[in-house]
Amino acid sequence: MIRITAAGQLVTPAAILIASVLVGIFFKRIVIAYLAKLAARTKWKFDDVVIESVRGSIVLWALALGLYVALQTQDLPRGVTEVSSKALGVLVIFSVTVVLSNIGTGMIEYYKSVISGLASATSLLKNIIRVTVYSIGILIILDDLKISIAPLLTALGVGGLAIGLGMQETLSNFFSGLQILAARQIVVGNYVKLSSGEEGYVEDLNWRATVVRTLAGNHVIVPNKSLASLIITNYQFPAPDTGIGVEVGVDYGSDLQKVEKVTLEVASEVQESVPGAVRTFSPSIRYSRFGDSAIYFSVNLRASAFVDQYLIRHEFIKRLKERYDREGIVIPFPTQTINVRKEEK
Repeated sequence: MIRITAAGQLVTPAAILIASVLVGIFFKRIVIAYLAKLAARTKWKFDDVVIESVRGSIVLWALALGLYVALQTQDLPRGVTEVSSKALGVLVIFSVTVVLSNIGTGMIEYYKSVISGLASATSLLKNIIRVTVYSIGILIILDDLKISIAPLLTALGVGGLAIGLGMQETLSNFFSGLQILAARQIVVGNYVKLSSGEEGYVEDLNWRATVVRTLAGNHVIVPNKSLASLIITNYQFPAPDTGIGVEVGVDYGSDLQKVEKVTLEVASEVQESVPGAVRTFSPSIRYSRFGDSAIYFSVNLRASAFVDQYLIRHEFIKRLKERYDREGIVIPFPTQTINVRKEEK
């Protein structure tokens, strides 16, 4: 008779637990799935990230609620009930912490594809968000368990000060990297030239240093602290295309009208046919000075990107020399006339 009574007392909490799990599964597979379809139609991605982050915790929250209700139906000692309620509270707080951390990292993952230059700092920002959210969650759990966190905060403050003094250089690079990322004046993929002489593509921008890949394929690693104090020429901003100036000299006996016409024809041909040249740009020439052995002028071309100028310049010089030879236009060798005066005795 006693066994039947005990078994009968377990029926109600068991039914509550089963019902709570079924409700959680229903919300996860029906309600959340429906909300996910609605969120997919909106342009704002925050709702997608929230729904995806909450999806995995719905059943757990329903089960925790079912356990709490089931405990209230049982005539248990007060201490057992309090401990069980505290454990459930800690479980719920921790699960909410996980959800908030997933929301934060999910938003970073989304904006990685939207904001240029964020991809290189994704892991860094994710770790910062995780550490921050989990730290707050742990402090809330300790406070809920009536554990004084004042000594812990004091210890963390003293320890943080000691670590900060010992890692001053590292932290300086870290915050300089964050400043560079926030300013967005340099992003991964930009072609830059540093005032120290190095130039190349920004290949990585992490918590400690910026990696610049030169055209020769070598890596130049610049600490973020040093990078923040350098003068940097960014050839990608405000626009990636760049002008090309080629200086040419012709003989003093040349017909300058013909020189201009032939040169523009060659420049237009190069501008329209060479890969990397801006097709819509119209080349121009400007006579600049009288040299010792030639009249000099500049030919203005335009490239889609900074590194495209090398091929464009190469093709232009090669084709211009070939055309000048056919047209009889002379590019003179440097000459110098020396007048010698003979003094009379």
